[in-house]
Amino acid sequence: MSVAGKPIFNLTGRRVFVAGHRGMVGSALVRRLAREECEILTASRAELDLERQADVAAWLADKRPSAIFLAAAKVGGIIANDTQPAEFIYENLAIQNHVIEGARRIGVDKLMFLGSSCIYPRLAPQPMAEDALLTGPLEPTNQWYAIAKIAGLMMCAAYRRQYGCDFISAMPTNVYGPGDHFHPTHSHGCRPDRQDPPRQARRRTRGRDLGDGKAAPRVPLCR
Repeated sequence: MSVAGKPIFNLTGRRVFVAGHRGMVGSALVRRLAREECEILTASRAELDLERQADVAAWLADKRPSAIFLAAAKVGGIIANDTQPAEFIYENLAIQNHVIEGARRIGVDKLMFLGSSCIYPRLAPQPMAEDALLTGPLEPTNQWYAIAKIAGLMMCAAYRRQYGCDFISAMPTNVYGPGDHFHPTHSHGCRPDRQDPPRQARRRTRGRDLGDGKAAPRVPLCR
């Protein structure tokens, strides 16, 4: 892959593991990597449970990837985060801990950990700057997920500092697209309403008065 025609990290001939290849971001990475001259490694949850450290260590030792995209995570919208806080913090910490430490043990050349924009304070100045991290309270409804992602970012930084590992982090902005899921209460965004036009139409008939005699559509921004 490259920026302005200059390769950042040459993938030619490398074995590249995409953890979380069935998710929205992971599947997009697989589609993009298909244009590179590399061998793409993937594993379904039935083949490899990333929450089991011994299994992750054994799989990595066997497959020996030289690069890893860590896109695997337990994800969901506001309702899912707010009602399953223990699962969101535990599962995400387990996944990233096992993959990052496993990568160190086998000497992976490059690892990219994918975080989330929710790691920044709820009331961070806009547009957000990188140095806003850890300067204020997180959004309460998804703080469990955010804290796990902050730990992953710091883990990569710690491994670079102590072990010299070339592990980096990227914080995508909020995204949706092919591969996203549209559960009525656990997904991101207002996409579930688009599956049910009558429901959406009913919601658009209800709204608050803006003071000018016009009703504002009340469509949920996120789940």
